[in-house]
Amino acid sequence: MIRFVIALFLISANAKLHPEAKLEFLDYCKYFGYPAESHVIQTEDGYLLTFFRIQAKGSKIVSGKPVVLLQHGLLDSSDTWIVNDEDKAPAFLIANRGYDVWLGNNYFQSNIGNNRGNVHSRKHIKLHPFFAPFWNFTLEDFAIYDLPAAFKFINDLTKQKIRYLGHSQGTTQMHIHLSLFKQSIVRDLMLQFIGFGPVAFVTTKHSVLVRLLDTSLVNILDDFGLHEFAPGDTFISTTAGRLFCGLEPLVCGDLIGSMVSADPKLDNYARYDVLSAHAPGGTSTKNLKHWKQFVKTQQFGRYDYGKKENLKRYGTETAPLYDLGNVDISVFYIAGYEDLLAPPKDVNNLVKALVNSPKAEVKFYEAGHCSFMWGIKLEFLDDLWQNLLL
Repeated sequence: MIRFVIALFLISANAKLHPEAKLEFLDYCKYFGYPAESHVIQTEDGYLLTFFRIQAKGSKIVSGKPVVLLQHGLLDSSDTWIVNDEDKAPAFLIANRGYDVWLGNNYFQSNIGNNRGNVHSRKHIKLHPFFAPFWNFTLEDFAIYDLPAAFKFINDLTKQKIRYLGHSQGTTQMHIHLSLFKQSIVRDLMLQFIGFGPVAFVTTKHSVLVRLLDTSLVNILDDFGLHEFAPGDTFISTTAGRLFCGLEPLVCGDLIGSMVSADPKLDNYARYDVLSAHAPGGTSTKNLKHWKQFVKTQQFGRYDYGKKENLKRYGTETAPLYDLGNVDISVFYIAGYEDLLAPPKDVNNLVKALVNSPKAEVKFYEAGHCSFMWGIKLEFLDDLWQNLLL
């Protein structure tokens, strides 16, 4: 009898699952008919980042198209840009408008633009992710090493300048890069900077994630030698997790939403079995400590190593602030009224800080922090198409 009940449960759950939920990035794109490639990019400090490249449905990848680089946010990966319904997934929408779409992953993340340390970028020429030195990075390292490596690689291959579209931390690392470097290969090769849910200042504590960062949790993890946070093999990404999200999308969505400000009125909860299979991307505990610093100080500053180490690294006993006055290019931000992680107050303060930008524009929509990737309505699309350069 118990076996019969379990069998019925599994049949019911699988009936609610999307067949593409368990597919890896390249197979996922192939499933929907999009040509896709993966590329490994080595940073100056030895990390190996996996980036993905896609173009229009039913086509072949060719050179000469205008290039867009999509960069994910904190605890995310490149997969975030494709997990929504095909007619709502930003990477597919942009590709179908004739762009050559690259997706980046930071260290430990996926491949559209993936930063070091996420599920798609867990390699280094010398270091191993099992040991602490691999995880000795924050988002400033994404800004200093990952962005230049990505821009150079993409430009070398395509011979095109780059339209950069970041979400959340994907905007923050660009803010940091522009603040630190008045001249760089990124500046030379970037044609445009657009930001979804842009972040520099974190002064409100509406979201669970921000409130957690304001506790001692991150320091405790570090004290216990847990240098990796939210790896991609957590429960939510397992088969059981996908089944749970397929059967109980509202509960699953609320669990995820408590961290990233998702809302069933705004976001596509029916796709959460797909989302759960591709999240979280993960990051380093040290990176979370840098975010914790933003929350605690309510300032946008470099990582605080303590007086002695700060003096060695920065020449001052206190960690200096990033100078947003150095952001002297035009920016276009797309933000949400319902965003708990990048609320209107903090976004407006960011815009005010860009005193030397020739044009710093922000438009708000009924959207949460991840509605720009996972949303139902995508009311911002008309403004995106009007502003995204050909």
